Amino acid sequence: MKKIFLIPILLITVISFSHIPFFVSEEDFYNGDYYVEDVDMSQIYYYTFDGMEEISFVFGSIPGKSLHILYGIPVGVPNRNSALYFRPSLSVYGPYGNLIDSFDFENSEPELMHEFFGDSYSFVYLRYDEPFEIDGLYRVTLTSEGSGKVWIAFGTREEFTIKQIFEINSMIKDIRNFHDLEGLAAWQRVGLSALILVAFVGFMVFL
Repeated sequence: MKKIFLIPILLITVISFSHIPFFVSEEDFYNGDYYVEDVDMSQIYYYTFDGMEEISFVFGSIPGKSLHILYGIPVGVPNRNSALYFRPSLSVYGPYGNLIDSFDFENSEPELMHEFFGDSYSFVYLRYDEPFEIDGLYRVTLTSEGSGKVWIAFGTREEFTIKQIFEINSMIKDIRNFHDLEGLAAWQRVGLSALILVAFVGFMVFL
């Protein structure tokens, strides 16, 4: 019976510690820019570079808030080491086009991170948390010299809609596909086995 109670617990855990995923492509950028409406909302963008390319995420500052960034490279299985040498640089620009921070990651030692939502692994190159100094439009630019996949997450405020909650399985499938993974995430398998157990118990009770 313990597995039955795991279902709502797992769902709450997944929603509480997840970013809303967006899969963007070159067509979603206007002159290389993508506008983020609410940079404080917990969200993650997945993108595939096809070669030498530069893209930017543009957003307005939020008074009294900080800019939160988590940036990484997905790690496929079993070719984990193949992602080690793809390291697009990241730069943060202020409202006047002034360079605030710049990271090339050439000599960085990545952090191997397991992500519970999609049950996937990534090399994390940057955890960034700095207050907005002045009001205006900010820009985070990613510059790649080759082909590969990246993701970048902004914000900390969890805000899943009812519609998105019902689309969780579809989201997870897309995330796992992006990481070159197949099948269900570990927590989905636990939830599925729990549902099967519930169905079996119900069948035996009313038999």
